Amino acid sequence: MSRKTFTAITWLLVGLVIGAIVSRLWQGGLVDTLLVAAIVLFVVSLAARSDNARQKIIEPSSIPVPAVTVAQHATAMPLAESFDASKHVLLVQRGNKIILRLQNIARLQFVEFALSVPSWFSLPTRSPSPSTPSTPAPSLMTVVRRFIRAHPRRASLLVLTFWLMIFVLLLLLEMSRTADYTIVVILWLVAMAGYAVAVVPIMSLRAKRSRVRVPFGLGDCFVANCAPRNDISRLPIVLIMLGIVLLALALRLWQVDSIPFSLGGDEASQGLESLRVIRGETTSPFVTGWYSVPTMSFFFNSITLRIFGATILGLRLPWVFVGTATVLITFGLVARLAGMRIGLLSAGLLAVYHYSIHFSRLGSNQIADPFFVALALFFLYRARARRQPFDWMMLGAASAGSLYFYAGARLTILIVLAAIGYEFLRDRRNFWRTHRRGLLIALGSFLIVGGPMLLYALRFPEDYNSRINQVGIFQNGWIELAKQATGQSVPELVFDQFRRAALAFNFYPDRTVWYGLRTPLLDPIFGVLFLLGLCYATVRVLLPRGDRRLFPMVAWWWGAIILGGMLTESPPSSMRLVTLTVPVCFFIALALWKIFRLAKKAMAGVPVNTLLLASFMLFSGISLKTYFVDYTPQRIYGSVRAEMATTIAPILRDLAPNHHFYFVGAPYMYWGFATLPFLVPDADVTDLADPITSPTSLKLVSVDQGMVFIFVPERAPELRFVQQAFPQGRLGEIHSAVNDELLALLYIVER
Repeated sequence: MSRKTFTAITWLLVGLVIGAIVSRLWQGGLVDTLLVAAIVLFVVSLAARSDNARQKIIEPSSIPVPAVTVAQHATAMPLAESFDASKHVLLVQRGNKIILRLQNIARLQFVEFALSVPSWFSLPTRSPSPSTPSTPAPSLMTVVRRFIRAHPRRASLLVLTFWLMIFVLLLLLEMSRTADYTIVVILWLVAMAGYAVAVVPIMSLRAKRSRVRVPFGLGDCFVANCAPRNDISRLPIVLIMLGIVLLALALRLWQVDSIPFSLGGDEASQGLESLRVIRGETTSPFVTGWYSVPTMSFFFNSITLRIFGATILGLRLPWVFVGTATVLITFGLVARLAGMRIGLLSAGLLAVYHYSIHFSRLGSNQIADPFFVALALFFLYRARARRQPFDWMMLGAASAGSLYFYAGARLTILIVLAAIGYEFLRDRRNFWRTHRRGLLIALGSFLIVGGPMLLYALRFPEDYNSRINQVGIFQNGWIELAKQATGQSVPELVFDQFRRAALAFNFYPDRTVWYGLRTPLLDPIFGVLFLLGLCYATVRVLLPRGDRRLFPMVAWWWGAIILGGMLTESPPSSMRLVTLTVPVCFFIALALWKIFRLAKKAMAGVPVNTLLLASFMLFSGISLKTYFVDYTPQRIYGSVRAEMATTIAPILRDLAPNHHFYFVGAPYMYWGFATLPFLVPDADVTDLADPITSPTSLKLVSVDQGMVFIFVPERAPELRFVQQAFPQGRLGEIHSAVNDELLALLYIVER
């Protein structure tokens, strides 16, 4: 396809998109006119291109000014002697410049025309003298114009992509939650693909080769202490990292359907939302669902549920891979920031860290929090080093992707902005001049990928931020209630919140059933090392000539502690601080590296690599024992109710086809506790909320099948009235495998 035909067809499509948008807004009248205009546009474009196919576009600065023009004016004007000829030359150049712009309009180069309008009203600048030591960097508008001239097809595709994205957003404004979003999702994916095709070839400059050559594109480190070229070769790094990733996968995948044993209520609620996607009841991935969680998370989770069915394995499996991928990305990020050894050690510690293992084994999206932060920071610092458009585009995409998952993942955007702001403050002029095009690419990618969710957040801010408002101590009124109850001032209460959150890894245990570990999140040995690494990194960043390599991890840590800990109720809450697993492992690795390096300087011959490996083995032993030996058998996760529901679910699933269930649990527990409907999806159930005071007070459904009465321990005394009404039934007691505590009573009546 020729260049003129491609450009003409592109602008025809733009016209059609505009026509479709206007028709949806005003519903008729203008559609036919716009379609005719688009056709005329197409014909005129072909004609203009045909007539000028062999004409060369002349730049305004290269157009010679005819001497006769000045002479004619000099003879025609009596005051020619006092006329400044140089000013007249400038006016003639401006006239030629405007004529050239009109020619561009005739050739339908609307993008370049629109972007270059401001330059009409500025006087032409004189070219610098040969003695000028340096040429100033071109303005951003100049860069854009050069790109349009050099890549008209990509520029046209870029404009078309943004028009298509606007069309998608306008469609979303009119569609209901129950509408079919298939076409919208396809158009959104096409817009992302079009943006990638249009943008990736931009700035295809050769990145400066780093002295470090390692796999996964991690070798272009900009930091000073990256490993020398011959210090760590390619193959050992590949093998070591492959071993770490496989270890991480094994620790997260092994018996994932039974460790942890209980299927938590919130975990199962997300499974029910994913089943709604499979049944077609939830059709939009651009809204929020359970607890104001974006439904895109449930679409993602539904992939494995389609394969494995409504099982614990199908619910938890996607997050196993997300947790494992976080290990690999952590290696890439830390290796770029602090070198190969610290990168390998940080990834290894994260692979065996019980906190990360636990949340990777849950069918819940909190483990995506560290994934998105690490991914965005990895592409940010790789883009800073390589200056490649793909990295900038992926930075925007990763940041926007965090909008579609757990609320804690939105911290990604704040950390990325903080890192960019820090780099800008450290190197104000050079950073903007060097990376402005990349930042624009990242911004465009962010708007296209996150556009639908951003639109929803702007339209329904209360819904989108509902969970944040529920747990925020200022939003939900907790701070005022605590002030009245304790008599403490607001600063005292906030400091206590901060203290509890900041010491979650060293002193205070988890206060929720999401993890419920009865000890701090780190053992005493590595808890001390973590504090050393955190303090060292924080001080280094705060120094006047701070270490920019440490800033992202320091900002990540303190940002999560403040926003996810101090400013939310009941800290430390493990599900809100899981994003800190990556910086915690980094600070431990940093402390070990600094200590062993100092030891080597003090005593020659200290085996640093051996000591690092021994430290990793010690951490692995402590962490894996904590989770698989000490924690798992206690069945703490999810509460006693989740343990009861998970235990009786297989029994009820076998009885469901021929029995009607009566759940006697209110007000302590209802059948709506999500674990039961998820694991026993096809049951006929009636909640008996009113107390049973006699055999005749039973409010039963008239059915011709067996009955199963399910009693929670608190309502066990009412069982005798059911036994009096149906003496032929049989009783089953469900006890905990941990302490033999009574969990439930099943009274089965056959027909």
